[in-house]
Parts: sequence; C-alpha cells; structure tokens
Amino acid sequence: MKLFLTILILLLPTAILFAQVDVSVSVDPSAVRIGDRAKLTIAVDFPDTVKIGFVAPSDSMIGSFNVLDVMIDSLEKSGNMSHLEIHYQLVYFNIGDGLVPPLGVIVVHSDGSQDTLLTQPMRIFFKSLLGDTPPESLDIRDVKSPRMVPFNWNQLAKNALIALAIVAILFALLGYSNLRKRGISLLEFIAPKKSPWELALSQLDNLAKSDLLEIENYKDYFDRLTDILREYIEGRLGIQALELSTTETMENLREASVRHTSRPSEQSFSDISLLLSAWFIESTEILLKRADMVKFAKLLPEIAIALEDWQSVKKLIIDTIPEPVEDESKEQIQNIPPETGNNIEVNAR
Repeated sequence: MKLFLTILILLLPTAILFAQVDVSVSVDPSAVRIGDRAKLTIAVDFPDTVKIGFVAPSDSMIGSFNVLDVMIDSLEKSGNMSHLEIHYQLVYFNIGDGLVPPLGVIVVHSDGSQDTLLTQPMRIFFKSLLGDTPPESLDIRDVKSPRMVPFNWNQLAKNALIALAIVAILFALLGYSNLRKRGISLLEFIAPKKSPWELALSQLDNLAKSDLLEIENYKDYFDRLTDILREYIEGRLGIQALELSTTETMENLREASVRHTSRPSEQSFSDISLLLSAWFIESTEILLKRADMVKFAKLLPEIAIALEDWQSVKKLIIDTIPEPVEDESKEQIQNIPPETGNNIEVNAR
C-alpha cells in the first residue's frame, strides 16, 4: 500500500501535466470517392511550460492516403495556454473504406524530457460512383462498332474552290509584279497586243520617266533596260533571250545568224538580215555585258553612260523596225486599165 502511494505521488505531476495537453483530430470530408481530396487536421492545446512537435509521416503516406501538402497554422495564445494546428491535404486512390492511423504529437518538457501522444485513428468512408448498386449486379455493355462519318462533298468543293482562288490570286500578283518590273502597265497588258517594237519603245519611255537614275539605282535601271532589249529579240526573232544569261543569249543569236545565212529563204521579216547582222549582235553583246558588270560586279557607271546605253537600245529597235508593206489590193486597183465605155466617152469629147 505504501509502495502504491509512493508511485502515485511520483506520477501525479506528470498526469496533471498531460491533462493540460489536449490533442484532437478531424477529417473533412469523412466520405470520399477515388481521387477526392480530404483535409486532416490535428489540433493541440498546451501550456507555455512545454513545447509541441509533430511526427512527420514517412514516404508522404498516411495509411493508404497520399499526402499532397502539409501546412502548420500560426500559434494562437490565450493566457498561459497555446493552440496550434497542422493540416494534411490527402488524396485517396483505393477502393473501400480507408483508415487514418494514429499520428504522434511530441511533448517536450522544460527539463528536456519528452513524451509522445497519439491521436485517435480516423475512418474515412469510400463512396462508389455506382451508388448502392453492387458491381456484380451490373451488366457490362459491349463496345459499339465504329460509325462511319459521312463525307461532306460540298465542304470539299468549297475548300477546293477557295484554294484555287488563293492560287490564282498569288499567280496574278506575281504576274503583276513582273509586269511592273518590266515597265508594262496593267492597261497595256489588257489592251490589244502591240508589236514588239511598239512595246519596246513604250517600255523605254517608261524607263526614262522613272527616277532610278536620280536615286542612283543602277542595278534596277540596267536590269530593266536589258530586259526590254531581250524581250524585243524574243518578239522579233522568236529566239529565247529573256530568261537566259548573256552568254546563252549571244550563242542563240549567232546560231540564228548562221542558219539565216545558210538558208535565207526562211526569212520571217523582210529586214531579218539586219537583226542578225554583225552590227546588231555586237551592239547587243556590249550592252548586255556592261549591264552584267553593273548588276553582278557592282560597277557604278556614269549617268552619261547609262543615258547613252538607253539611246543605243532605242536605236537598235528603231533601225530594225520592218518597213510597212503596202496593201496589195490598193496596188491592183491603181493598175486596173480604164473601162471601154470611158474610152469611148473621152474620144467623143
């Protein structure tokens, strides 16, 4: 009896101390589905004479729950008592009810000794998406066969027309840009086709009216000037020149000159010999080579030379314009002899 009283007297201060530390636990919500989150809260009320700590869960798991986040509230004091809470954000991925096991709260005394208090285990109920119907009573439906989506031919035709319209617009813009580069206006392109010399002289006038020489844009100036000459050669002789290099263009001109010399009967124009003469070929070669130096070797010519080359191209065109052919019907009318009746009337007089 004395021994029991002695033990009771020794444990009385500790019992009184633990009576002042209150630990409670709650879960919200208490019923979850798979993937739902629940908030576990441990609240501790304790006196100022002790310090409180929490046992961290291992592997970020509390029972069968995954711990997503842990947050400790700020300490609240009321007299000589303090209130502290720790919140665990849990998520559940199992089927069936889950149990939150007891969690430890460490109590550190003023003399350095410590004890551990355990919370009450909490049960969280599992809610099935099927409700109260047992899974074994449900029929599993077979997978439906794939359904063919009807093809929308009207939409396909609309898309094709839109694509063709876009392509046509792009080609029209490219063609218009090419015409602008060659000095041909849109009205000239739509109007009845001009002869090669009329078109070349019109383009030369447009080039002379441009400000390319004033802004010292010699590259574009000589590019347009030689394109006018190349296009004139193509229109008059049918020889490809516009998209060829200077060397290829001159080879085509010389080969055409040789063919014309050996077979002069195949003339397309009465003055074809002048177009394929040494004078025309040599002058063309000088102009094209100087333009190549400006366009590719970045030669900066004098304005006088640029104007002189413009005059040279104009002379090549004007001097090779075919002579107008007189109307044969008018010549025949002029050569018809007077009728017999008229002769008689003249003689009577």
